[in-house]
Parts: sequence; C-alpha cells; structure tokens
Amino acid sequence: MATKMAQQRRRVRHLTALLIKSEFGKPKDCLKDFASVKQMEMRRGVGFTGEFYVFSKRAKAPAWMGFVSQMLESRLTEPKNDNICAVLFVRVQKRWLVFTQGHGRNLLKTDCFERDFGIKVVLNSVDPKQLRSVDVRSVESLTTQMRKQLSRNSPMAAFALNLHQDIPRVIAGKPIDEQFAKLIAGSDSLSLSAKLEVEDLGAKCERLLAAYQSNTYREHFPWFDQLRAVRDPSVLASLSTTLLEAIRSKKNDDLHLAPPDIIDWNDSSGFSFSTEDEPTPRHELLMEEYLGTVDMEELSFERLKRDRVWLHDTRTDVPLSKWSVFDTIVFETELAGKVYVLSGGDWFQVDKKFADGVKAKLGQIPASTLVFPSARSDQHEDDYNIQVAKTSKSYALMDRRNAFVDGSRTSIEVCDLFTKEGQFVHVKRKTRSATLSHLFAQGVVSADAFLMDAGFRNHTRNQVVKVQPALGPLIPDVRPDPSKYEVVFAIITKRKSNWPHSLPFFSQLNLTHAHDRLLRMGYRVSLLRVDER
Repeated sequence: MATKMAQQRRRVRHLTALLIKSEFGKPKDCLKDFASVKQMEMRRGVGFTGEFYVFSKRAKAPAWMGFVSQMLESRLTEPKNDNICAVLFVRVQKRWLVFTQGHGRNLLKTDCFERDFGIKVVLNSVDPKQLRSVDVRSVESLTTQMRKQLSRNSPMAAFALNLHQDIPRVIAGKPIDEQFAKLIAGSDSLSLSAKLEVEDLGAKCERLLAAYQSNTYREHFPWFDQLRAVRDPSVLASLSTTLLEAIRSKKNDDLHLAPPDIIDWNDSSGFSFSTEDEPTPRHELLMEEYLGTVDMEELSFERLKRDRVWLHDTRTDVPLSKWSVFDTIVFETELAGKVYVLSGGDWFQVDKKFADGVKAKLGQIPASTLVFPSARSDQHEDDYNIQVAKTSKSYALMDRRNAFVDGSRTSIEVCDLFTKEGQFVHVKRKTRSATLSHLFAQGVVSADAFLMDAGFRNHTRNQVVKVQPALGPLIPDVRPDPSKYEVVFAIITKRKSNWPHSLPFFSQLNLTHAHDRLLRMGYRVSLLRVDER
C-alpha cells in the first residue's frame, strides 16, 4: 500500500538517455571540450554514482531584433537568460548512462555512445500491439525520411511498411509494463515519460541497461537485425579504410561504379570525370578509368567525396548531372564478421545470416530459356527492345504500351516484350539498385493486375493485337491459369562469373522478394542476363 501511494506521489518526468560505449571508462573522456564545462558536485545519498556537467553561454540577441528595433519608439530589452545545457552521467554496473538536459548531446563526442540504444530498448520493452509512430528511412533512390503516425496505438503491420526497403529509425509506443514508462521512443537516444523521482533513477538505469542487452525483440521484430543504416563514426572510419584498400588493390569484384540516377541516353552523350584534363564522355562508368586520372598516392576518402562524375548533355556543354565519385560507388564487404553494403553514398549493415539467405534464394531462381542479342553500352532500352522485337514474330513489343486498371485512371506498363510462350519480359539496364527494384516491382504489379483484373487483360489484349495479332488469343477474357505464364526479368549488364550475385545487394533482396510474391500467385519466374558489349 505504501509503495502504491509513493508511486502516486511521483511526478511524470520526461528524460532522454544515451548509453556510453564500454571503452569510454570516464565521463570526462566523452566530453568534446572538457575545459568548457563545469562539474557540479553530486549530493550524497542519491542512491547512485554519478557525475554532472553543465555548460552555459550568454545568449545572443536574436537576428530579428536589429530589424524590428528600427520601427519602435522604445528600445527592446536585450535577452538576459544564459543558454544552459547539461549532462548527467549515471554509473550502471561497469557502464555509463548519460541523461542530456537541453542541448546536452552537443557536449558529447559523436563516437562515445552506442548507436541504436534507444530503438533496441523500445523493441525489447514496448507492447508490439501498442505502437504509436514510426520514422523510416528509404534505402533506395533518393534517400527519404518519413514519419507514419497513427491515431491510436496499433501493431507494426498497421504502418504498411516495406521492411525490405524501409529502415525504421525511430519507434514510439506504450511499454508492456506501465511502471517502466508511460511512453517510450527510441533511436540512438531513448526518450521516456515515466513517474520518477531522484531516488528511483539508479533502479531505472538498471532496467534500461537490461532492456538494451535483451534479445526478446527477435520474437516480434525479427527484421531489426537484418538491415541497419550505419551511423557510428568509428565503424564508418573503418569502412572508409576498407573501401580505399579495395580500390587500391584493383582486384575487388565486389566494387563497381553506378550512376545514382536514371540515365536518359536520348539526352546524354556519356560520363566523364572532373579529374580529366580533357573530359571525354563515355557510356560506361568504370573505376579503372577514374583511377587512371588520379595519383594513387593522393587517393583519399576526402578526394572520393570531392571528385565529380559528370553526365554530359548532347545539346550543350553544361553537364546534365554531377555526382561525387563516392556517391556512385557500389561496394560490399565484411568487417568483424558483419556484412556491409555501400549504395548511393550510404553504408548499411546487413545481418550475415540474412545476406547468406538472400544469396541462396537468388541462386534458386532459374535462368530463362530465352536467348536475346547483346546490347551496346550506349544503347537506350527502348531501342534495344525494338531490336529484339524485330528478330522474331514470336515477340510483341509492349514497351510504353500501358494498360489501364479497371475502375481507375491508373495505367501500368504490362511488360516490354510479350512472347508466344506466354512470357512477360521486363527489360532494364543494370544501374543503381533502385532502378532494378522498380523493374521487379513493375513485374509484380503487372502480374497481379493481369490475374485479377478483366479490364486490364482486355486492354493488354488490345495492345498485343496491334503489334502481333497472332498472340492476342493467349490473353483470355476469364481469369487465366497463372502457371501457363512466366515473368522474365531481363537485365542488361557486363558478363561476370558470379552472376547473378554480381547484382547490388538491395537488388538481390528485392528480386527474391518479387520472386516469392510471383510464385505465391502461381506464376513461373526466371532471370535473363543480357550481355552488354
């Protein structure tokens, strides 16, 4: 009874915590500028071992004051409040937890705290059916940040995320144990609202550390270990060193360059490097050609960020686009037993068992029996599709011939080529992983509409008849038997011995996901490599 009454007297506090890495043994080692902060002596009997540091700076007059004061008769009062922030370190077993006050996080070194501490505590403590909001980051195309917030607490499925592409960065929800907190939200830091007084802080820290060290999240959130954005400065530094070593070795098959945007070859004459004395556009983006323009002794991570890849316009001397060389690098490596992928200028950590599983599933996708001619490196996909269609009356050219979904104004490209064997062939040049993922998604959406939508089939038949009337009867009015049809993903790429594992990891991941969905629908699926010459 006394404990319950004491709990009722407690106020709800809003705290933000970070977990210091085990190699940082003393709080002062975590501070950016130890001389700029003042250590305050802790009172005895608080129930925990801690250290408190405060930083204060006289606030500057806001920028608007000078402008507004010109229109006033009397002078505005200058601000007198100091800008104060602080950090409280609490000893927990052999670790330190730090609670930040104000902008106290800015007092800490960026590499002193554990990344994903907060989100891991949340996943181990939250009621999986009581999630309130999720911030996600897309790992493909343009990097996007998005927050999904529901009107009431719900399970993860209600957020309709694609966990093959979206990495949850911040998760908020209601804990299973309401005595632990009323609400928790976590990313690197943990924010919690809980009834708490000073004498409770030591025990609360014990629970936070235990929650971080637990693996109970794997029951309801198994995706957490599969794919994570890397933000730890020390890990990023090691990966940068590994990348440079791989580039200098000139023998790494897991490294290549790919433009981070879709290329329209109708408007572009090719790529060049800012490091060339006389830029010469070419249609292939090769690491060896870049290295031929720089002094290997001067090659550094900073230089990869500074040097540019230019995409030339056929009509003017002004480049259509320009990216850093680093942003075009696609690279996979292992470090300390973990798999990492560099794509679009960002590093991602991939669970090794997960990565091995993706590669194994990819190896099970059969090769297509189709035989297509090779494609020139400067050949636009549209022109290539026309070339293939001309080789046989067994192919109907469907590129840019969209069919409408019944009851909607939305149109979908059925495929690029439709064959007399009932094959829907989707063709794409291997560039960035997001481009290929669009190809795989197109194949799934088209196959689903063909199976479920009579109007879509009718539009498709009309498009086929326009180019190859003899193939029209292959598309029925009634719901078709999907086992009689095959979805073929044709990828234009350089010949490599480790095909298809030479595809970027995210492409492998999304291809296996598309393959599984198509098989569940009942379709046959195959993969075709089109050699680039």
